[in-house]
Amino acid sequence: MQLKFEDLVAYAKSTGFVYQGSEIYGGLSNTWDFGPLGVELKNNIKKAWWQKFVQESPYNVGIQSAILMNPKVWEASGHLGG
Repeated sequence: MQLKFEDLVAYAKSTGFVYQGSEIYGGLSNTWDFGPLGVELKNNIKKAWWQKFVQESPYNVGIQSAILMNPKVWEASGHLGG
């Protein structure tokens, strides 16, 4: 038996992993809010990723930078056409 995506989404919603974004106002396509179990799962995955690719690597260091930046930064990084 193969799991269908729709069944996975229904399970995740019914068990409190995710909820459709803005659901009580009719929803917004392709947006999801994390419920209590979803937040825990997301944090566990994030911690495992950070451990593997940042803390265990002698070549990587962690930083956290702003998303709001001068547009020239986005152009130089290739995120904006130009």
